[in-house]
Amino acid sequence: MRLVENSESPPAAMVHNEKEGVSNGNRKTDDPQASMASPVKRRKQVQSQAWDWEEVEIDIGWGNLRGKARGTGPRLMLGVHGWLDNGNTFDLIAPMIPDDVRFISLDLPGHGLSDHFPPGFIYDPRGYAGAIKKAVTVLGWKRFIYLGHSMGAVVGILYTSIFPEDVEAFISVDIIKTWSFKPEKYASELKKYYLSYFDNETKSKQPPLVYQEEELLQKTIDGSKSLNEEGAKILLKRGAKKAEDGKGLILRRDLRAKAFFVGFLPFDAWLEMAGSIKCPLLFLKATDGHYYESKDKYDVMLSAFNRDCKHFSYHEIAGKHHIHLTHADEVGEYVLTFLKECMSLKIAEEAQCSS
Repeated sequence: MRLVENSESPPAAMVHNEKEGVSNGNRKTDDPQASMASPVKRRKQVQSQAWDWEEVEIDIGWGNLRGKARGTGPRLMLGVHGWLDNGNTFDLIAPMIPDDVRFISLDLPGHGLSDHFPPGFIYDPRGYAGAIKKAVTVLGWKRFIYLGHSMGAVVGILYTSIFPEDVEAFISVDIIKTWSFKPEKYASELKKYYLSYFDNETKSKQPPLVYQEEELLQKTIDGSKSLNEEGAKILLKRGAKKAEDGKGLILRRDLRAKAFFVGFLPFDAWLEMAGSIKCPLLFLKATDGHYYESKDKYDVMLSAFNRDCKHFSYHEIAGKHHIHLTHADEVGEYVLTFLKECMSLKIAEEAQCSS
């Protein structure tokens, strides 16, 4: 299905509902107070009512990005997943986002249902940032809230510093910054990256590996070191498909994306980007999550983020890297509170401009 997005008046869409077959894209609730309920109550109400996602396809020139959308707007929010994950990553917190937010959870190139980068194109956050810019331009989005997990948040820091006029507010889940190398290490680390990339490029031309369902589920849990069974199943629902003979599952992602990007920018550059961001910021850090720098450097980064932004909020959540899937209620509470604070700030600014 192809849904052409229009931020001003989202079209009605025919979407597939697993419980009820085909229905229209409008969500219904028996409880008129549901949109005002606490995030935990909202999620329980919504899960029982099987809210629909609309599949979205965005032609960005070289191929199509795909994602899933819900909510009516007028506020706009883009969700960007982490390395080797997909647009299902925000499934457990999406029901807690208010109805007046049009939320698109995007599959990055080479992930989920999105097309793979063309041959010869290198996967790294700069390429992802460019693809996102093309996507929001096609969508006609002028200002939106950016929600990123892990690599999606790394891309978000880049994007928000490069295109500050686009981002109304930025939310990062378990990323303050990725690593940076000492100058003398860049050549050797880049060599490792390219050799890994070329190896995966060769392997991607071979028949894909086929897994049994339980085998792939356990592999996903073990490989992440942070997913539980529920979270792994959510990601695999979009990240895997049946093999051609129907016997087993294969992963959808582009094997070239598996070559993990290196620390391509020095610490001082990350620091300058952090200090340049003026929009409201929310950082949610998993206490047992991924750490790429020393605590001292993280403190310096957080200070830079906090220096000139309109509103800054930082919270630690007990858990591992995928806290939005393992501790969804707590993450949702913080996200909803932040959205309310941003709205209050926006209203105050508009009142001041009109006075």
